[in-house]
Amino acid sequence: MESRFLRPSKMIIATGTLALFATTGTVPALFAQAAQQPAAGQAGAAAPQKNYKDRAEYDLFAKITQTQDPKARLELLNQWQDKYPQTEFTQERNIYLRETLAQLAATDASVRQKLLDKCKELLAADAKDFRSAYLIAVWGPAVGGTSPAADLQTQVQSAAQTVIDTAPTAFDPSKKPATVDQAAFDKAKTQAVAIAHNALAWVATSKNDKATAENEYKASLEANPDQGNISAVYAKMLVDDKKVPEGLFEYARAGQYTGPGPSLPEATRKQLLDYFNNAYKNFHGSMEGADQILAQSKTQALPPSGLNVTSAAAQEQAKADEINKRIAADPAFKIWYAVKQNLTGDQGEQFFSSNVKGVEVPGGAEGVKGFNGTVISVEPADRPTKVVLGVEDATKGDATLTFSQPLPASALEKVKVGEKLDFSGVVDSYTKDPYMLTFGDPTIPGVQTTAPARKGRRK
Repeated sequence: MESRFLRPSKMIIATGTLALFATTGTVPALFAQAAQQPAAGQAGAAAPQKNYKDRAEYDLFAKITQTQDPKARLELLNQWQDKYPQTEFTQERNIYLRETLAQLAATDASVRQKLLDKCKELLAADAKDFRSAYLIAVWGPAVGGTSPAADLQTQVQSAAQTVIDTAPTAFDPSKKPATVDQAAFDKAKTQAVAIAHNALAWVATSKNDKATAENEYKASLEANPDQGNISAVYAKMLVDDKKVPEGLFEYARAGQYTGPGPSLPEATRKQLLDYFNNAYKNFHGSMEGADQILAQSKTQALPPSGLNVTSAAAQEQAKADEINKRIAADPAFKIWYAVKQNLTGDQGEQFFSSNVKGVEVPGGAEGVKGFNGTVISVEPADRPTKVVLGVEDATKGDATLTFSQPLPASALEKVKVGEKLDFSGVVDSYTKDPYMLTFGDPTIPGVQTTAPARKGRRK
């Protein structure tokens, strides 16, 4: 089954950074306080915790704190680095650079590598720097693309794991800003963890480790179900790994999901739903059960345990196994099925003319005196001359018994719908599709018919 949507090697970039950490508001208060310090030597000045080299440096970072436009702020930060490569505010400057580059990264691909470098520098100073690790997990895959360098893979893997490990501390209730709703704070945590798992899936895919990538995408959706884009990537991986029922569920999810988290464009969702419908029918053999999967996938991101959609091939195999088992146990059915296979084959007409027409069947072949079927219909009801039975399937007619004279009332005590009947007789005709073998004035043991049973040739 071909699956052609959203190849796993194509990184799905987060649609936005976490709202709680998306602005320069994360710069330590110490830096903001330093920007308000009076000029060096000014009377009454309190001894600062950190000192700037001169008034010009103070004026420069004071201007930085007041500049809202990230491009303009980046120019000022670059000036600060050029003019004051050595400063007591290196850490604060790096944080301001990180946040400014993070603001620009969404629309300016040229700054993303610089952002990664700055985050790496900050992590060297603090290995548990959640924000820097998070930004590497977000933008590392975007920088690396489908053929990332080994060192970038290592960097992203380490950062993503740091996000997962430090998320409980970073989102400890004591860290929640008073102005932030608890639900939003908790949601930010799940989003961050999900993005970290997506980054780990990207690393695994880059290494052609499909099993790990699958597990990471699943973990991502467990952490944050609101990711229609990730459901699409996960769906393809599952189908490619022959986990078709689960993959179809994820395609249904991605094709219907519209938010609140990342979703796919309407045209893409329609393509995914069309693919789901076609693939489901091809795999299962019908659309039976598809509506249940569509309904479930609207409300949950992962397939339920025990999801069972049997393939058409598996159904056919099960049917074949059952028939073979029945053939081995029932000599009469063995003959019946052999006749059917020959009559429905390419040489059916020739076989009928030379081996079946006008012949008594089963005629004692292999010691079998008669067939057995379930009565499906008796027509007409008052004076019946036709009885339809199901031999292979009790609900589907494949044998018709015709009588030149209506059956007597005494016969109708046994010849009625739902009853099992033994029969044998001379074959008059057949149809290939739907399959039906017609007997004229057959013998029904234990049932007296009005017309005598016909005798035919024996084969």
